[in-house]
Amino acid sequence: MNGLRHIPGFGFLLALALIWCAVSQGEASSSPEMETASCLECHAGKKADSWRSDLGPHAELPCQDCHQGVAVYPHENSKLAPCLECHTRHGRAVIGDTHAGVACAACHLANLRPLRPVPGGPVKALAPHNLRGGLTLHLLVAAPAPTSCRRCHHAANQVGASAALLPAKGLLCLPCHDAGLGLTEWPSRIALGVFALGLLAALGFWLSGARQPGPPLEQDGELRPSLGTRLGRGLTALIMDGLLQRRLWRHSRGRGLIHALIFWPFAARFLWGLIALVLDEFWPHLPISQAMLDKNQPVQALFFDFTGLLVLAGVAAAALRRLAGRNGLPSGLPGPDWLSLGLLGGAVVLGFVVEAARLAMTGWPAGGQWAFAGWGLSFLFQPGAPLQEAYGYLWYAHVLAWCGFVAYLPFGRMFHLITAPLVLALRGADAH
Repeated sequence: MNGLRHIPGFGFLLALALIWCAVSQGEASSSPEMETASCLECHAGKKADSWRSDLGPHAELPCQDCHQGVAVYPHENSKLAPCLECHTRHGRAVIGDTHAGVACAACHLANLRPLRPVPGGPVKALAPHNLRGGLTLHLLVAAPAPTSCRRCHHAANQVGASAALLPAKGLLCLPCHDAGLGLTEWPSRIALGVFALGLLAALGFWLSGARQPGPPLEQDGELRPSLGTRLGRGLTALIMDGLLQRRLWRHSRGRGLIHALIFWPFAARFLWGLIALVLDEFWPHLPISQAMLDKNQPVQALFFDFTGLLVLAGVAAAALRRLAGRNGLPSGLPGPDWLSLGLLGGAVVLGFVVEAARLAMTGWPAGGQWAFAGWGLSFLFQPGAPLQEAYGYLWYAHVLAWCGFVAYLPFGRMFHLITAPLVLALRGADAH
């Protein structure tokens, strides 16, 4: 060793070796395995040998990734990192509803109890006292599953959830709500089947008539309009006469207002639902996607309540106009259809009742006051187990009323709300 000291640069090489050893030792002590092992010395207890199975997919992560601030002891002020720092928010296609304000742990950690500490506040997850500090708190479960959903959706639950496990909104809900494309419950399946049969019967009736010959290629020295010209005329007629209902306004301003109060809110809600569907399908993590699906988001709450009241006003105006004997229609056009009006009006009224029950059941959450009609009705309800039990029946009553309207639509006189824009577009295309 004494001889080595006389080697040129030996002191410098020795210093580098010592620095390398110190750095290597520091890296080893701060590795994920070492960090987790230091936590297990206190928190694993008798489960130290099987902790990986308890942590599940998070077993390879150091504790500090989720428990921020625990590297400093004592760590009473540590906090949990938001799950969305690593994970992507679920879309409606996965969980059926947005579950805005529900903590991830309420569904994904098996040994925690969902709880809404403050009425109207977010749903959190509470650890039982006999498990506090143990690794069994970290046991992950695959959600959604009926067992995980039943943690909240049961009688006398403490989160203000419906006791009934209700299906997600499907295809027939799309004209009024943000919804998916499936048929998630039996009333929708029956209603769509009856609607399809009625539509086929109507098509058979229309096609059975004699077709009038179209204009000749040349008439009075003028050529027949080209395909592009006819498409342009048809599109113009669809927008001006079908959507904006120009012809109806010219015939009767009162009847035009009634149609506008019913048709335009449905069109606006349908457009909202389509945009929300696309965003939820492709970009569920975006803030705008979650905002368009959150029932308590102020813009959505105000929009759906306002348009719902417009539809209800149109139905009431049509009924009053009929009772007063003032149709204001040219001969040959249909008048109001009492059964259609009753089913449509009943569906809208029950929709407000369901919304009011939800607001009361969940403790009047922040933002819900923008749904002003439902908010006012909600004070007629008392939160608690009876309302949680009744909510499912109210929900299905609303669904049955709407599905009844859809099933009867091809057989009633309100079917012209769908067919009239198409007919007017075809007539506009053939006009010359």
